[in-house]
Amino acid sequence: MPRFVQILQILIAVIVGGYVGVQMILHGIAIFNTSNNWFAVMTVVLGLLLELSLFIIYKLIEED
Repeated sequence: MPRFVQILQILIAVIVGGYVGVQMILHGIAIFNTSNNWFAVMTVVLGLLLELSLFIIYKLIEED
């Protein structure tokens, strides 16, 4: 189970990083400044929260 959580963390980091990377290539660093591209900021924030929760789950499983 801990191996699955680690793989899930890596997969989510790659997907979120890839999405933000593509948006930065297409729109430049301005994706974080414009009002119509708030989804890029939300993607980063939600991705970080998801990574943090998966890390906590991993640590709880690892202790058992």
